[in-house]
Amino acid sequence: MGLRSSSSPGLGVSVDRSTRALRLSELPQSLSLVLGDLLSAALALQLTSLFLGATGRPALNWSDSLIWVGFWILWRAYQGLYPGYGRSPQTELRLHTVGTVQLLGAQLAAAFAVHQLAPSALGLVLQWGLILVLALLIRYGLRSLLIRGGQYGRAISVIGAGQTAALTISHLRSNPAYGLNPVVAYDDNPALHGTLLEGVPIVGTLDDALNAPRTAQALISIPGARAEVLQRVVNSVYAAYPSTWVVPDLFGVPNQALQPHNIGSIASLEIKNNLRSVQARFVKRMLDLLLSVVGLTLIFPILLIIALLIRLDSEGPAIYRAERLGRDGKAFPCYKFRSMYQNAEQRLVELLATDSDRRAEYEKYHKLRDDPRVTRVGAFLRKTSLDELPQLLNVVLGQMSLIGPRPYLPRERPKMGEAAQEILLVSPGMTGYWQVNERNESTFERRLDMDRFYIANWSTWLDAIILIQTVRVVLMGKGAY
Repeated sequence: MGLRSSSSPGLGVSVDRSTRALRLSELPQSLSLVLGDLLSAALALQLTSLFLGATGRPALNWSDSLIWVGFWILWRAYQGLYPGYGRSPQTELRLHTVGTVQLLGAQLAAAFAVHQLAPSALGLVLQWGLILVLALLIRYGLRSLLIRGGQYGRAISVIGAGQTAALTISHLRSNPAYGLNPVVAYDDNPALHGTLLEGVPIVGTLDDALNAPRTAQALISIPGARAEVLQRVVNSVYAAYPSTWVVPDLFGVPNQALQPHNIGSIASLEIKNNLRSVQARFVKRMLDLLLSVVGLTLIFPILLIIALLIRLDSEGPAIYRAERLGRDGKAFPCYKFRSMYQNAEQRLVELLATDSDRRAEYEKYHKLRDDPRVTRVGAFLRKTSLDELPQLLNVVLGQMSLIGPRPYLPRERPKMGEAAQEILLVSPGMTGYWQVNERNESTFERRLDMDRFYIANWSTWLDAIILIQTVRVVLMGKGAY
């Protein structure tokens, strides 16, 4: 693989200029997000002041609060949240939450130090609690507007055009909130030049990428290259681009549990097994209990109305128990609102025996888009995912979690193959990674892959993101039938 020398005397100046140009190009997006954070802080302060005034409590000092909001903005800038390109959703949520709580702690500590804690403690907690929620919602909203307007994201070049690069491009293009937009790709295989890789044109060789960079960031995706080749590529690209990312040869390794370290001049990666963390699993279980009990209490009238509609629509019980595989492969009764006729299994057998197209669809997805077994009320419940609300009782009983792998049928275990050893390590979830990403549009094998990804990369922040995304996909009715 031919590489030009990276020791050109003007190279450092060129990279410095590119870096400055990159920062200036991202300034409008950063300012938009800063203004959004300032708006959320102003709304939180106003709502807090109204509450304190209505309850006869001492008001907050607006000048002091605005100074602390300024510190919050500076801290978020230090965390890289403006504009935050390249942050995974769970990393962004973690930085947002931890940073906001840290500022609350700092302001409480300062108030305690000057003996002014008593009259202001409730107001401070309420103020920062509102900021925590409002800033996240406004940030998501502003970013969505910027994406729709084509004003969000940084153009990147992809070095390498193999399967790994294709997967990377596909994910970035389907998740524009990452803010990394592949626009060109390079590969030393001349047969690929002039073709498209997931919609991105392959425009030349690696030397072309180095001699005439079209973007300020490069993503090197050649994990199968020999170590010495990869070293030369990384060093050359690193010298030509202000920002360089490298996709390492670590497929199957929990990538969200990686933590970089160095031993002298040697880079190393720590791989945490979050599933073995007693503290994390305890927090997960406590959150499951809290949210499911509160949820059942709040929606109990809705559950009664749904049960009545089911009974009026067709014969049979409103709730049925479906056997599913739980943790350690133990079967348990999974509670769901009945969405099918009572003789559903007989109807399925007859349908699959006479309709080859439906049989092929069922073998691939283990579901049918136009399922004759589903009742009228059941179709609505499935579309809105309301049929799964009784599973909150399974969560309370410890048989399920709010977030986890799909609850598989006992008859599906042979088809799960070796994946069953990993997936059945944890409790299944009411919602999960594949449900919010592809829902019923994914194949059975794809669901297995995404469930394994969730287990390998499990964290409370990933759970929080899945919960947020669940609300979005349920409201949109995306991919459900």
